[in-house]
Amino acid sequence: MKQLRIVYNTGELSQTGRPILRRNNIDVEDSVDPSKALQIAQVIGDLTNYTVQEVYLIVTTQVM
Repeated sequence: MKQLRIVYNTGELSQTGRPILRRNNIDVEDSVDPSKALQIAQVIGDLTNYTVQEVYLIVTTQVM
């Protein structure tokens, strides 16, 4: 199973002056590779009001 995690910068700052980030996890097909994951994140990022800051492709392997 794979997930795409997109971390957004909201453009706002916390009380301590750090950027406020939001993240979203999306289940994706096992055939998605890193370049396809980046393309997906860019398309989704274009549909939001936030800036995409980080993109992760998370692979989960069940061992038991």
